[in-house]
Amino acid sequence: MFFNKTILLGGCIAAFVTLSSCDHKQRGQEIREEAQREILQKKLSEKALKEQIIIEDNKVHGLVSKINNTEELSEFESQIKELEIDECLVNQGSFTVFAPNNEAFDNKNLSVLNKKSSDYNKVEAKSALKYHVVQNKWTTEKLESEIKKSGGSLELTTQNGASIHATLNKTNIILNDESGHTARILTSDMSASNGSLYIIDSILMAD
Repeated sequence: MFFNKTILLGGCIAAFVTLSSCDHKQRGQEIREEAQREILQKKLSEKALKEQIIIEDNKVHGLVSKINNTEELSEFESQIKELEIDECLVNQGSFTVFAPNNEAFDNKNLSVLNKKSSDYNKVEAKSALKYHVVQNKWTTEKLESEIKKSGGSLELTTQNGASIHATLNKTNIILNDESGHTARILTSDMSASNGSLYIIDSILMAD
């Protein structure tokens, strides 16, 4: 009888030790998972802070600020603000903007960007303006170099999905759109914190 009780007691102790060990392992796993979550949360917070710092810097030194402070781009400024393209140029990555000057908007045939026209449509207008924006920062030197490397015609994919082709005419960079029209770059690149800005003499139109 005593022997049986001893065995029973030993079994209970073993079971208790096993359960305690399992509880300890589970708790240890929970602590590790919690620590990993805290590390991830810290990284996400740091990333969000860095992104916010970049956005605030872009508001002051970025492309939109350059456009706003350039008198001959006042119509372009008004259009990208109304169509909320300016927010994209502050918040997302680096870009090169080929901005038509005020005279370019005087073309009466461009009903797509004429807010007084009965054919004016915000979706189409936004797409037309995004045709003047390409990804990444393209300096004048880089554009000229890549045009030569590409055999005289460099294809650039714009933010509306269509392409423009940059070519050289002596010392001038010419932009050729899909509708067969051209625009001449009037300025060297104006460097911003999130890209490059050029003034062009005509509005580009996708096919």
